[in-house]
Amino acid sequence: MAYKIVYKAVSAILCVCVLPLAIFSPMIQIVGDVSFAQTFIGEDVSLYDIYALFFKRGTTFSGFGDTMTEEVRATMPELITAGSFLALTVLLGISGACVAIFCKKKLPTLLVSAAGCLSVVGLFVSFKQFAVPYLDGTIDIGKLGLMEEGILESIFSALIQLRTLQISSAGFLMFGAFLCTFLWTGAFMLVEMGETPKKVRK
Repeated sequence: MAYKIVYKAVSAILCVCVLPLAIFSPMIQIVGDVSFAQTFIGEDVSLYDIYALFFKRGTTFSGFGDTMTEEVRATMPELITAGSFLALTVLLGISGACVAIFCKKKLPTLLVSAAGCLSVVGLFVSFKQFAVPYLDGTIDIGKLGLMEEGILESIFSALIQLRTLQISSAGFLMFGAFLCTFLWTGAFMLVEMGETPKKVRK
């Protein structure tokens, strides 16, 4: 009985960890090449950082949606797809915790954790597709709509070029949480399958 409680507790904790990992862990890694200084500048930002920067009223880029260029708008479907995979990943994490606690059978937890791993892979793939035009020079920093068109935009575009735009540690940690849940559940299922049934005494 005790091992069942331990199994449920560990599985639930691993799954529910996906939520804080998605919000507060570094989600996107951005690295730019500063040509005049011959150096790189980089930042790992979490979803909370993005929210605080772009969506809180009165922040530096709070009006970014209104100034977004057509080139950037064209990449939004891929970004929305990545966001959908991220939302699905979080929902699967919460669902996995509930299933682990309330379901007597372990197969649903195994399936949810496997789906979580696939959802994180989808997040990586879709975000990589979103990042392609920003990394190959099709869309430079000056065309992001963060500043008005003019000399300043041209100088900014010439001096700084994106070198890295990818999912950061949060993606790997979420994948690891689901993978650990999958392996943990699979190990318990194998142990239970290997147990010899007790003989009924007459």
